[in-house]
Amino acid sequence: MPSMCSSSQQRSRLHAKEIEVIVLSSDDENAPSGKIRPSKRKLSVTSLSSDEGPMVPKAPRKDGSSRQRENSRLKQMNERLERQVAGQRIRLDYSKKRLEEQSQELAARSQEMNACHKEIQLQQEKLAALEAKELTIDATELDDTLSCNICTDLMYSPYLLLDCGHSYCEGCLKGWFNETLTKHIRAHPAYNVHRKPVPRDLPQILNIIGPYVSRPIQMQLQALYNNSRQAQPEYTCPACRKEVTGKPVVNFAVKDMVSIVGSVLGRSDTRRESSNIRGRQAGPFDGFFPR
Repeated sequence: MPSMCSSSQQRSRLHAKEIEVIVLSSDDENAPSGKIRPSKRKLSVTSLSSDEGPMVPKAPRKDGSSRQRENSRLKQMNERLERQVAGQRIRLDYSKKRLEEQSQELAARSQEMNACHKEIQLQQEKLAALEAKELTIDATELDDTLSCNICTDLMYSPYLLLDCGHSYCEGCLKGWFNETLTKHIRAHPAYNVHRKPVPRDLPQILNIIGPYVSRPIQMQLQALYNNSRQAQPEYTCPACRKEVTGKPVVNFAVKDMVSIVGSVLGRSDTRRESSNIRGRQAGPFDGFFPR
């Protein structure tokens, strides 16, 4: 009997090692439960319940060094994102500022264009008004310009000095030259008013004909020229005192304008100058510059 019991116990122990008991629970409490031979060895029991969901395996725990590496990686990523956001914000602010500047510049140019358009329109209106209105010249504004600097009257007989370009009326210019001639005659009593003048360009002529004229003749002509120059009055311009070397000529441009302005102002020529020598018309300055 003891031997049978021991053999049966050994079989039970071996059987218990191989069997894993699974307990199924149900909401029905009255369901019959099967009898299981008791075992002295603790069995590994897995309980399954219909009320619970599927079992999710727990993630393996991380040690301290892995957690630190993960935190460091996340921190670096966060810093990189913050730098990117800061850079984007700076570029956005710059673009916004540049857009505002361009907007202000565009507004300023628009104002300038509007001002230019208004100015052009104003000038066009003035031009149209001038074209529609007959233009007239105020004769009084030309009075001073066309008047003689000596007598301050209108130059009805204006003469131009070719050496300097100044113009004077005939009477004033003759009076000025006559005063110079009178002083010269007092200083040179032997001066012959009706002499034949020596050409002023005689030195240039002598240079040209020099190779064809003997030396004594050249010296005689040069002496004649020098004596003539010393004996001749030196006429000058009343304003700039530049020497007058030739006869004054009529300034026809001034003469025509004076005729128009004089008729507008109601001022006529009261000093008509004329020279009559031996029944022929002579130039007004022939006595000062013989032909």
